[in-house]
Amino acid sequence: MRVRRVVTGQTSADEHIFTHVEEIAPMEMGGGAQWYPVWGWEQMPGLPFCPEGSYQPDSVFPRPGGTRINTVTFPVGFGAGGPLSSIPKNPEYAKLASAVVSGGEHDYETGMHSTDSVDLGFVFSGEMTLIQGDGTEQILRPGDVLIQNGAMHAWRNRGAEPCTICFVVMGVPRAAS
Repeated sequence: MRVRRVVTGQTSADEHIFTHVEEIAPMEMGGGAQWYPVWGWEQMPGLPFCPEGSYQPDSVFPRPGGTRINTVTFPVGFGAGGPLSSIPKNPEYAKLASAVVSGGEHDYETGMHSTDSVDLGFVFSGEMTLIQGDGTEQILRPGDVLIQNGAMHAWRNRGAEPCTICFVVMGVPRAAS
């Protein structure tokens, strides 16, 4: 899988340019899944906006008000069997994943988790089974768009090929229960 970051900007001199056109190196999430950090903000920028320098994510998931765009490729069998806490991860990815400050819940034995975010998922290739906290399942296929509203869920690639999904993750506050 090849993922490129293509970002545009508008300079203070009113030039409309490409600020970034570059291939993104994936990081190992664990279990063979590859995470591509496409872009993100801690808060939405004002326009005109012209980002400079290399993009370095400071977390996988954003704080409330922030946004992350990530592409993930899940290999065949991802999520099936075994405790997820024992899956080796790229050390840089593990550091970014642990930087989550927005909360959520994680059950590393079952893979069930939630985050304090609204996630938009666009399925590019393959199939992925999404399991909700109540046990119901949906198979996501190319062309499907998922809107995950902070609910407890788990992923299982039971398909015959890797599944690639692009996520737009928007950090939101969760009401106290």
